[in-house]
Amino acid sequence: GTDREGNSLLVVSTSQVQECSYENLVSLLALLSDTLPPSTLFTVLLDTRHIQLKQLKFYLRACQQALYKKVRQVLIIQPEKFLDQQKINFDLIVSGYTLKTVLISMHKLSKFVDVNQLPEQFGGTLGYDPDAWLEKRIEVKKWQNYLAELDVNTSRHNLDEDQKLEEFVTRLQTTKRIEDEYAALSLKKSIREVKAKEEENSKEGLIKDHTAGVSDFLDWIEGSGEKWLNSLCQVADNVDEAESLVKQHEELTNKTKEIEEQSHQLAEMATRLMAACPQVAIVLQKTREQIRDVAEHFAYRVEAQTQFALSNRNFREKVGEFIKKSDQMLEKVCAEDGNTVKPIEELTTTKKELDDSVNAMNVAFEAAVDAGEGTVAKVRQYAEVLPAEDMVAQIGSSLTYISQRQNRHNELASVKRLEQQQHIQLMTTYGDCDQAIKWLGELKDTLHKEYSLSDIDEDAVRNLRNDRQNLDRTAVSTYQYGKQLLSMAKNSERSTMKERTTEDRKEKLEAAWKELDLAIQNNEQRLKVVESFMATHRQMMERVIEIEKSLRERLRVSGKLNSITLSTERKRLRNDIEELSNIGKMLSAQINADHTTTPQDRQTAMKQISDKIDEVMSAQRRMESLIGEDEEAGSSSSGKEDKHTPRKSRPLSKVPEEEGGDVSPVFPRAVRLLETNEGIAPAIRLSKNESYL
Repeated sequence: GTDREGNSLLVVSTSQVQECSYENLVSLLALLSDTLPPSTLFTVLLDTRHIQLKQLKFYLRACQQALYKKVRQVLIIQPEKFLDQQKINFDLIVSGYTLKTVLISMHKLSKFVDVNQLPEQFGGTLGYDPDAWLEKRIEVKKWQNYLAELDVNTSRHNLDEDQKLEEFVTRLQTTKRIEDEYAALSLKKSIREVKAKEEENSKEGLIKDHTAGVSDFLDWIEGSGEKWLNSLCQVADNVDEAESLVKQHEELTNKTKEIEEQSHQLAEMATRLMAACPQVAIVLQKTREQIRDVAEHFAYRVEAQTQFALSNRNFREKVGEFIKKSDQMLEKVCAEDGNTVKPIEELTTTKKELDDSVNAMNVAFEAAVDAGEGTVAKVRQYAEVLPAEDMVAQIGSSLTYISQRQNRHNELASVKRLEQQQHIQLMTTYGDCDQAIKWLGELKDTLHKEYSLSDIDEDAVRNLRNDRQNLDRTAVSTYQYGKQLLSMAKNSERSTMKERTTEDRKEKLEAAWKELDLAIQNNEQRLKVVESFMATHRQMMERVIEIEKSLRERLRVSGKLNSITLSTERKRLRNDIEELSNIGKMLSAQINADHTTTPQDRQTAMKQISDKIDEVMSAQRRMESLIGEDEEAGSSSSGKEDKHTPRKSRPLSKVPEEEGGDVSPVFPRAVRLLETNEGIAPAIRLSKNESYL
């Protein structure tokens, strides 16, 4: 049988050869090997489940000696005990057998050998009868001896024996066993040899036939064959010519094979004639050598030209592919773009297509150069039978042409790439400039939506100012960035000579910046008014507390207070509170008129302004309550004081004229304290006949 890889399966029955000597076992294995073709490889199957380690070594040494280099692998069915398995494994490692051994279990045997190729003792279905095999081997040996006798003496022919021999060979061929088929082939070969020998009856006729065959052979080689071969020794300049040369060389190669077969036949005939006719052996030997030399040299020349033709065809195909790719790339380079600026997506796609075309051209060029160098190498390899110098010169000329073409096309592609890169840079600059303009608009919207006062509180105002300062810096940097982009775009337009749209974008940028700057100034003015209002409110509260503290101190010392106590300070305080109330109303009106904020935020801010004014008034009323005068007494007292006092109180909305006509702002004490204590310029700037707002 055979294993799954097609190797012959050799099963060593360990139960039946245990008493066999080493020499007999080696002889038996050698006999088995001789009954099969020399190229046969064996897969040896050994069952170690019922033998000792020493016996396994015995079988392995015998297989190694008798089947040297013919054993593909040895399948060893390992014993069931783990310790025995380890002993066998260790021995295989230490002994260093040249055989490839594989330890397997019984149930994994089918992985290497099909069940129908195994004998019954291993769970297979293959039937095997050693007695029948031995009888068949004896009969094969008998017929081999018979043919050997006929080879020595053809007169011992027996027609009955010949008939029986043919029937036996037929039976061997029908068994479909490897050893039987090999035996049948050997017998048939011997039969042919005997018959061939019988045909050598007329030596003179054979010599004449041989001489005529040699003459015809040499005439074709030196005549038609030489002309045919020389006509094909040329370098094709294009793919069609190269393909035609390859086909003609294929025809010549087929004819050369026939000539070689004829030379072998003539040489074999010469060899037989030399044995049969010793008197002409020297002439036949020289003729045989001449035939072999001429045939081999002609075949070598045909092989050389065929290899060159194939290599040259490949080179011309690569050159044609390079020229095709270079023309495609040149079409993309020479495509007109016009003066209109294209979208950046289209420019990027066009640039990528050009890059792909250039890369494809360069790859085709490298392939053509490699093919050309390979063709030159072929020429130099067969330089003794080819016109190497002329062929190398023609191939070199083609390589020089495609190299120059590649350089020119790469230079054109570089110029085109630079132009495309400038266009892409211009469009990118346009996009960035448009984005900067968009950012300025978004900053203006953000300023209106998120930087309007919703809480009239010092912390809220402080945080809003810090955030607004960050927005101011962002706006300035964005505006400067947009101006830089416009400058870059202008330079790019000048270099690419494209349609100029920089001025339109410049107008849009300046308009966006102007709107944003105006919004920032308006926001800053409102913020300053709110800060001044907050500062004035805080100073008013401090003044009320200060006056109230003074009144309580005088009340503690004198025990009573009258209407003239700190009347001047209280009167100024009432006037400043009234002016603060007017400022709050005007600020509320401005907030209510700002529709960029939500109505809820506007109502919240207006309520907080009103609460702060109410807070100051409540503190002022609490302070006035210490004097113990009601509202009417306070009003009459104030009227009398106004009549008898020549000094008029200065309202916050008026400023006196100093000598020399200079007008200088005079702030209420609360505002002056804001300027000195807080270190910020008040939003309420006073001049002659000018109110806070």
